Amino acid sequence: MTTMQQQYRSKTNQSGDCGCSDCKDKDNATQVSINTVRATLCTLLYDSKGNVAKLETKFNGENEVFKEKRCIFLNTEKSYRRYRNFEICTGTELIQTNESVKATVAQLKDWNKTLNTTLTNLFKQIKDLKTKFTDLKDAACKLDTAYNDKCNAGQKKAITGKGGENCDDQKQPIDACKDAGNDIKELICIPKGLSHDVDSIFQASSDVIGIQIFSNIDALDQMQKDLSTKSTAFDKLISDAMKTRKTELDTLQTDLVSSVKTITQVAIDRNTQRANFEGYYDTTDFLCCPKCSCVPKDDGDSTDNNKNQQSSNTQGNKDCDDCPPRLKDCEKEICEICEEVQKTFCCTDNTTVPQPPPTQQPPKKNCD
Repeated sequence: MTTMQQQYRSKTNQSGDCGCSDCKDKDNATQVSINTVRATLCTLLYDSKGNVAKLETKFNGENEVFKEKRCIFLNTEKSYRRYRNFEICTGTELIQTNESVKATVAQLKDWNKTLNTTLTNLFKQIKDLKTKFTDLKDAACKLDTAYNDKCNAGQKKAITGKGGENCDDQKQPIDACKDAGNDIKELICIPKGLSHDVDSIFQASSDVIGIQIFSNIDALDQMQKDLSTKSTAFDKLISDAMKTRKTELDTLQTDLVSSVKTITQVAIDRNTQRANFEGYYDTTDFLCCPKCSCVPKDDGDSTDNNKNQQSSNTQGNKDCDDCPPRLKDCEKEICEICEEVQKTFCCTDNTTVPQPPPTQQPPKKNCD
């Protein structure tokens, strides 16, 4: 409440005639006309006071509404930014990772298929090798039987120079066959060892194929598809939430702008009504006992005032020195008002137009 409104309340609480109870109205035609105008202004003054109170209450209410809407807008904006940043960073990383996993799983499937084909072919070759090594072992056994057969003692002696176990007639073999005995023993012994080795290779090959099948690389394909489906659904959930927050944010922004417009218009209307109230207050206060300071008073000081008027007015009639003009000072004061208005609202070449202060750039901050 302004000081003038408080003064108005203190006066109107004492009397119901706009605070004019202490004025001794003169019962003349001029004063009657003034009283009629004053009565109309009094009604406008009461109405203006009510409008000011109403708009002040409305302004306070709209201001509270604006604060609540602003708080909701800021919270929604924070929520939208969280979803947006999460979608930009985590959502994009998740989708891109799924694409990489999909390509990796496809490559693993191709490698697994190639490995399976290679292991299968190797197993077949090892199986064939095992059969051949079995034949070689059988040949070695037959060679051992024939080599130790007494019926072949002559041939053995001819080749190796050694006869049977009970034969003492030993002789040196020819140079070309001096290592024939050792060679025959190796031909008999080595195939037996190779037979055991090929059995180990055959078993290892079979185990490797089992391990490759048990690894079940193909199951990764379904796992990747499930991950992709769930990741896409999760990303869609975040994206939909982000779009929903964006729609809500746009709606709240429009509502907030409307609230700012409303509170601004209410403030302008309130200030206008305050100006109207002050104008009505000053006018009714003046019309209670209208006295212009520029007009000479009619009391005992009138002689001095008349002298001042006579000294300031050189255009008065010398034959009417007792009735000089009374409104010359009012005319001057009105001219002074014109000068004040001109200084306030008119810009001349010599008038310096005030410039707004330079806008300071806010300090740069690191992006969160």
